[in-house]
Amino acid sequence: MNPQPYGPTKATTTKIGLGGAFLTASSFADGVATVRRALDLGIRYFDTSPMYCQGASQAVLGEALEGVKQEYLLATKLGYFAEPPRFHSRMALITQFEENLRLLRRESVDTLQVHEADFHHWWSNDETGQGRLKPDISYDFNNAPVLKTLRELKAEGRCQFIGISGNTADNMKRVLENVDIDTFLLAFNYDLIRRRARNILPIAKEKGCVKLVGAIFQRGLATPQPELLENPPEWMTPDLVSRYKKLYQLQQESGLSLAEMGVRYVASQADVDTIIIGAKLPSEIEECVKAVEKGPLPKDLIGEIEAI
Repeated sequence: MNPQPYGPTKATTTKIGLGGAFLTASSFADGVATVRRALDLGIRYFDTSPMYCQGASQAVLGEALEGVKQEYLLATKLGYFAEPPRFHSRMALITQFEENLRLLRRESVDTLQVHEADFHHWWSNDETGQGRLKPDISYDFNNAPVLKTLRELKAEGRCQFIGISGNTADNMKRVLENVDIDTFLLAFNYDLIRRRARNILPIAKEKGCVKLVGAIFQRGLATPQPELLENPPEWMTPDLVSRYKKLYQLQQESGLSLAEMGVRYVASQADVDTIIIGAKLPSEIEECVKAVEKGPLPKDLIGEIEAI
């Protein structure tokens, strides 16, 4: 893959990054093989978290990347503590970070992010609140302990860049507008069906952030799943059922795999710096790299996707 700037920074990355959420879904060995195949294909961005693969994702990357001479960027996260007070404890944050480094076999990482920055517990000591941000609470985002700790680690050279990641568009927009960070990762909001990220990524650009998107294949967008249409799950509204039917039909007519269509579509979007692909096998990351190397989809096909 061709190298490209890591957003507005002086670092270098690639359009496709490998995400670590599913690296042990097949086996630990397959995860290691997937990371090494990604390197062979030219991928230079790797994203993980202490909660991915029940903690094993970082160990896979540590094994696969140890001794690698090629330049690459490695990102991990802080979060998913068992008790609410730990989200505000410098000791808990630093302890988790040190454990991350141990598993990754590194003395530092390139990017360190807040995992699920749209969670209430990061920004408030009120333990009665659960789940995502509360609309009726005024949070002091930029002075939260986690951001103070991230800035401290950056100042010490333990990471180059700090950022936030999350899944709910409106909540992530709210946090983004009120914090000083280097990177912004939004998952589940930019794919062949959903494009809520378009309302937020321009804000990240204005703030000088690297713009990252993930989970472009979730919920029936890696391969067609007719069973979703036959017995729609709770999250699938009648409107979504209709859109999925149109998309699956368009995919059949195009002659492309659904995964190739999705990667080439998102990769062509000017407001996306890097797409993080959660592959579990070498063949999956190979398909995505080959898709990007083919370039953007035909304009008429893009138009039909936009119309769905």
